[in-house]
Amino acid sequence: MDKHIKIVGAALVAGGLLMFIRMAPVIAIVPDDMAFPPANTEELVRLAGLAGWRWQLSHSMALVAVCFFVTAYGWHVKYLLQQGRKRIAFAVALAASLAFGLLSIALVIDGFVVPTTISNYVSLEDVAGSHELALRFFTPAMFFLFVSIGVLSSPMLHRTFHARWLGVIGQIIAVVAVTAYLTGVAGPNWSNMQIGGSLMLAAFIWHILLGARAMRGLRGSGRWS
Repeated sequence: MDKHIKIVGAALVAGGLLMFIRMAPVIAIVPDDMAFPPANTEELVRLAGLAGWRWQLSHSMALVAVCFFVTAYGWHVKYLLQQGRKRIAFAVALAASLAFGLLSIALVIDGFVVPTTISNYVSLEDVAGSHELALRFFTPAMFFLFVSIGVLSSPMLHRTFHARWLGVIGQIIAVVAVTAYLTGVAGPNWSNMQIGGSLMLAAFIWHILLGARAMRGLRGSGRWS
């Protein structure tokens, strides 16, 4: 399976970068008098109207990123099974399936159902209802994404694959994020941008670093490599 590791690394880098740049088309047209993300339903309707096709493009990019992440996580599950690490493989598969499955549903609702509702809405309650439905999937999706990072990074601490320093960073991100969510400081829907937003940013940076390291091979030769 080692021969595929560079492809896995490229998938992780591509997924992380897409998650970074996907908001650029929308952010580029945010008016000076509007907060981002929108503070209320009225602002959401206004932003989606201004964004037009960019709204769907942004969410489509995120869905492509999810496909890259699923491919990479699936490879790691197979590798763990090959190494006889059945319990950790099952834990990674379960957490990642929940994370990316729920995130995909949230992206489809927010990216395509919400703008359709806006273009045909009778009241703001209709739009708010669609957006809230997306958040019901998005919120646990992010929680399980951090759980996935924590579970996937744990074998790295024992040098099963990749680098020990990536395992340490992954563990720190996972523990801080789960704690921040459970204590409420990340915001009800990871909406506290200083904490929740920063943690999501850290998660995608970690995946990019993991991908870059994977493109160099499965294991390093040093203590922390």
